[in-house]
Amino acid sequence: MKNQSNVEFGKFGKERFPPETYQEGVGINARKLLQDNSKELTKVLIEHDVIKDDFKVFEMGAGPARNLYYIWEINNSCRFFCNDYSKEASFAHMAPVIKERINFFEGDSEEIIKNNPMNDVDLFLVSDHFMHLQYDKANNIITEILNNWLPKYIMLREVKKKCEAPMHPRLYHNYSRFLESYDLLHESTSKQDDRYFIWLLKRK
Repeated sequence: MKNQSNVEFGKFGKERFPPETYQEGVGINARKLLQDNSKELTKVLIEHDVIKDDFKVFEMGAGPARNLYYIWEINNSCRFFCNDYSKEASFAHMAPVIKERINFFEGDSEEIIKNNPMNDVDLFLVSDHFMHLQYDKANNIITEILNNWLPKYIMLREVKKKCEAPMHPRLYHNYSRFLESYDLLHESTSKQDDRYFIWLLKRK
């Protein structure tokens, strides 16, 4: 865990991303770059033949669940679960078909992951969300995932270590902890932005 005492950080949580204004920019009608990010993730899932019928997918910090919409396009039988700070703001910018089939947990990611363990998740997805969490908070979530969730697959799209920007904040965390229990099936740099990596992991 990193020593934060000599690092200056930007704002976190609702202070940095007010749900009432932020969700519109990352929802189903987001700009092309974000749509391409979602398509890139689903392409990796397709290449590794991950998504199956009745797959249970949980996305942490999903906002309006744009990524889940593109997974739904792969297989309409998937069951979707996610969390974010505001259900109302997220649903306002969510694809109608996802609204009808999503189980939404409203609240802080650390609290949701700690208090609602789901040990039958097929895919646990985190895209551009860990990087906006404090070091301690992210470390606690990773511990909960490894101890109490243990999904079959984990997919990450997060900022690279060399591209950390604490004042944004975009933070890098100790993702190597996942390798204790998971094999790394896929590792690449995002084609949209080379500051970001993509990992697909499968439980050993």
